[in-house]
Formats: sequence, structure tokens, C-alpha cells
Amino acid sequence: MKNLPDGVQDFLPEELRFKHSIENILRKTFESSGYEEIMPPTFEYMENFSNTSGIFFDENNLYRFFDKKGDLLALRPDVTTQVARIASTKYNEYPLKFCYIANVYRYDNPQVGRMREYTQAGIELIGKNHEYSDAECISVAVEALKNIGIKDFKVDIGQAEFFKSLLDDLGLARNEEQVLKELLEQKNQSEIEYFLKNNNITGHNYELIVNLPLFFGDIEIIKKAKDVYKFEKANRTLNYLERVYDILKDFGMDKYITFDLGMVQSIDYYTGLIFRIFVKDLGYAICAGGRYDNLLKNYGKDLPATGFAISVERAMLAVQNQSEKFTKKPKSVAVLCNDSSRKEAYHIALKLRNEGNIAELVIKGNEDYLKKKRFDEIIKVGVQDG
Repeated sequence: MKNLPDGVQDFLPEELRFKHSIENILRKTFESSGYEEIMPPTFEYMENFSNTSGIFFDENNLYRFFDKKGDLLALRPDVTTQVARIASTKYNEYPLKFCYIANVYRYDNPQVGRMREYTQAGIELIGKNHEYSDAECISVAVEALKNIGIKDFKVDIGQAEFFKSLLDDLGLARNEEQVLKELLEQKNQSEIEYFLKNNNITGHNYELIVNLPLFFGDIEIIKKAKDVYKFEKANRTLNYLERVYDILKDFGMDKYITFDLGMVQSIDYYTGLIFRIFVKDLGYAICAGGRYDNLLKNYGKDLPATGFAISVERAMLAVQNQSEKFTKKPKSVAVLCNDSSRKEAYHIALKLRNEGNIAELVIKGNEDYLKKKRFDEIIKVGVQDG
């Protein structure tokens, strides 16, 4: 028998219990902020993950297959595109506030805390184009992480439109833009300089791009950037970031906020504010999101939208590093009985369960099972020792 293929994993009882605990708190946080849970299908037509100008996701990273009718289908690579389809085709009144917890599938190189199948928990706010909407999304993400016990983290905020406005003047082919994105993502200064020179990008445009990775820090970075990037579109997007920051400051969340104007997203549908959340001692984001005002056009509605997704498996790693909240397993109790005492024993077990314990009804004669399970406590009802 073969082992599992690369990129998937089994969750055994203790780990799955931990995962469900995280998911339940995230769900409660989302719903208490007015977001209603939905569950899209695991696979759809391949074309639902594409647009007229190309694919939102690299086709090589999708799990694609043909059904018996010959239709090309794909396992969902994320849930946001599905929410956009649902909001566009099944609703006519807006705004809409949705949340979800669902597995997604990407044929990427497996990473720590992110396999080829992993769980996203997120929210989407459809139909509002205002800085309050973006601030709300960030605030819900912050509260969600705090509620599961993560304390030490930073919210890095960028602007997709800001970066795209710089690209417009470079005249790069799509594949060249992707290379530049990857270099900026890595903050590889020497390679960025080499790339720009190799593509004959010089003068003012060279300076604007090569300095992008340097614009990282607190709110003062935005003020400095406004002195450098003085064209109208850049100024508009930077002003927007300042307004979002002011709202988050009023919410008491400014201590979590940093800005990164060199931030780019690998998914092409983002149009405005984007953000990622990084946890101390973990070298990768556990949450990412942003504004995607053009995505719903592909499904028939021209509506603004914003949202985020938390990687549940990465959140689990962060919680294990920072919190003792989930380390204590509920007490396990065996209620040992016989046929004549099973009624009383059942109600005792039920009471224990309602108090938050794990309680199992065990009929006398199954002592080997008691030894195997190693219960914290054994309660005997109508059963004599021996």
C-alpha cells in the first residue's frame, strides 16, 4: 500500500480536536461581527477561476480534471472567487457579509503549515467601497487572532493599485511583471537593480521601483512616500492608506500596523489595499487579504469587495508557540456499569459531558479497553471491585 501523496496529511484525534477548537473560535468571531457562513462546492468549472485577461491562478498550480461529460473542472484554489460568483449570481441586494471555513487545493511546493490541501477561514464584505470596509476587515482579522490566543503579530499593509500604477509606465510583458513581483516579494535589492537595468528601465522609473523595498515601517513611511511618489494615482492611494490607519488607530489597533509599499500579491484580482499578518518567530504570513473591486465583474456584477483568509494550519502553529489556551485536554472519564445500572450510568456520563469532560459509557467485561484508553478517572456504577 502506498503512503499519502505529497502535500496532504492525516489529522489524528488530538490534533483534529485542536484544529476544530481553533475553527470554532474563528467562526464565532466572524459571526459575532455580522458575517454569515456559506459553503461553496469543492470543485467548479475551470473557467470560474479565470477571467477575460487570463487566469487568477497559475494553471500549473491548479488540480484540474475532466468529468465524464468532458467538462474541464478544477478543485478550488481559494474561496474568494467562489464567494464572488455566489454574490453576483444569487443575490440582488447589497452589501453582503459572508464567512467560511473550507479546504482549498493548490499544487504548490508544500511548506510548513501549508500543504497542497489546507484550510482557509475567512470573511468577504461585498458591495462597500469605503475605507471603513477595509478597516473592518483588518479589525476582524486582528480580533480573530487575539481570540485564539495569538498575541505577538504585525499587520503589514500595502497597496496593489499603487504598485500597478508604477508598472503602467514600465512597458513590461506579463511574464516580466511576474518576475519583478517575485523579486520585490523577496526584497532582493541587487536582483531588482539587475532586472531593471536588463530591461532598459532607467532614470526616474528606475528610482521609483528600486526604492520600493525601502518603504517599510510605521505611518511615517507613508508620509515619506508622498514626498517621492508625487503623481496623482500614487498620492490618492497613499491618502487612502492614511485614512484606513486613522480608523484603526481609533479602534486601538495602531500598535499592530506596519506599511510595506513593496508588497505585491501573487493572486491577480487584488485592486486596492492589501495586507498580510505575520506572527513572531514564524517566517510566513498566517493571514492575507485585501480589496478586489473588479473580481465580481467576471460573474455579472460590478461591485466592490474586500476580505481576507486565515490559514488554519499556520494559525495552529502560531497558537502552539504563543498560547497555552489549547494545551489542556478535557478530562476523560470512563463510567463503568453493567446491564442493570446502565440507565443511571448514562445520565452520569451525560452530566459529565455537559460539564465539558469526555465521558464514555463502558460495560463491565471491557477492562482491556479501559487500560488501552488510559482514562483520567473511572467511575463505577453498580459494579463491584474484582
